[in-house]
Amino acid sequence: MLDRIFRVLLISSSKNFSASIKNALEHESFEVSTIDTIQKAKRLVVEHDFDILIINAPLIDDFGIDFAIDEAIRDISGILFFVSPELESEIYYKTYQYGILTLTKPTMYSVLLQSLRLLCSSLIKKEKINTKQADLKTRLEEIKIINTAKLLLIEHKHISEDEAHRYLEKRAMDLRKSKIKIANEIIDEYYKKGSKWNTYLLQEE
Repeated sequence: MLDRIFRVLLISSSKNFSASIKNALEHESFEVSTIDTIQKAKRLVVEHDFDILIINAPLIDDFGIDFAIDEAIRDISGILFFVSPELESEIYYKTYQYGILTLTKPTMYSVLLQSLRLLCSSLIKKEKINTKQADLKTRLEEIKIINTAKLLLIEHKHISEDEAHRYLEKRAMDLRKSKIKIANEIIDEYYKKGSKWNTYLLQEE
């Protein structure tokens, strides 16, 4: 069992295929929703986020490959694409560069589960990377704000950079606030006074 539940959208016009997949995943770490057309799937993926899309091609309204590629480009869900054996090579070469996994049907339970676990591992890795990038972006924004506050202190109080740094730290300690909050307060204070640094920064944005 995986350590979290993954939301799966199963897109298949075959009730037997849908039933077999749901039964196979019943005791695994997957919450499976089913839909029978690409058009319905298009609406559903806009309304909800799914970790994995399983597409059983062809559907009654569309083969499904364009939808699969579009969703792969959106890079929200991992995608498992089922095709008949005679189409496997053709579909693989059209989709592999988008990170879509192609399986032939019928397939063994072990192959299905291995493929889904591979997609889950990729999703978890991507989530960690996205979190690190978000943290880095936040940190860079905080550095920018603190440096702006220091420049304002240097300009208005006629002090050195080291003194501005110590001023920020002391004020944060005395008021029991974070340094970033103190920096924002300083920027707001001097912005109201019409500091040239704020004018410059607003133009830069």
